[in-house]
Amino acid sequence: MMCPDDRDAAPEPGSGADAVPENPANGPSSRFFAAVGIVPGMRVLDIGCGNGDLSRFVAGLAGPGGEVVALDRSDDVLASARAAKADPRAAPIRYRTADLAGVLPDLGRFDAIVGRRVLMYLPDAAATIARLSDLARPGSIMAFQEHGRAGLPAGLGDLPLHGRLYDWMWTTVAAEGGDTGLALRLASLMRAAGHRVETARSEGILLEAGEPSFLPTLARVMLPRMQAHGVATAEDMDPDTLAQRLEAEHLAAGGTIVWDLAFLVSARIGAGR
Repeated sequence: MMCPDDRDAAPEPGSGADAVPENPANGPSSRFFAAVGIVPGMRVLDIGCGNGDLSRFVAGLAGPGGEVVALDRSDDVLASARAAKADPRAAPIRYRTADLAGVLPDLGRFDAIVGRRVLMYLPDAAATIARLSDLARPGSIMAFQEHGRAGLPAGLGDLPLHGRLYDWMWTTVAAEGGDTGLALRLASLMRAAGHRVETARSEGILLEAGEPSFLPTLARVMLPRMQAHGVATAEDMDPDTLAQRLEAEHLAAGGTIVWDLAFLVSARIGAGR
């Protein structure tokens, strides 16, 4: 997977010596969430907001006459989200601490509820969807982007190093209690909750030969978690040479690598199955 969730901080792209390639797993987000029906004046709930990247995007869709409420369990990442510069052309954002696995605070009613890479980390995604549905006005939008383990990566040639890294990352997510198959069940969960699914599709996350890869950055961020769960060690990964070895393997294989899959599902709440 290209990024376990938006809590995995990495240097921002385009900042001199600290610059890193942008995370391509977020590429589908703008295309998907811009098309689910969020319009100016809406009240939007972003669950598991992390660094607030998605919150700021939907705030732009809702416009200055709308409102975004963004929830996360971590006060540290919320502090980072609050530090981001506000856009006067976007809806104001209220960041709140909340545990999505428990009882949600009284937040009022929403026209849209969104989330990215969050349901897979909850102990009972179906129960969370039910609780969120109670916060929505009839006919409101519910839209999620989730990622799932799908037997990748795939390319034109052998990719043993990419494959090992992929397995380490997903094994770590599973060891942390993440549901690595949730994304493939997401549309079914929405229908079971009584919502009408309007969009259910997937986008491949692609790596192109000769272009900077986000994988070395992600691997470094995840390494302490891999070590904590006995999945891989620094000696196994050798992060100091990882970028060069991944690049060499990709160039030898040639072409495009399909690294990950983003599953994108939107529904109308309470509109039947």
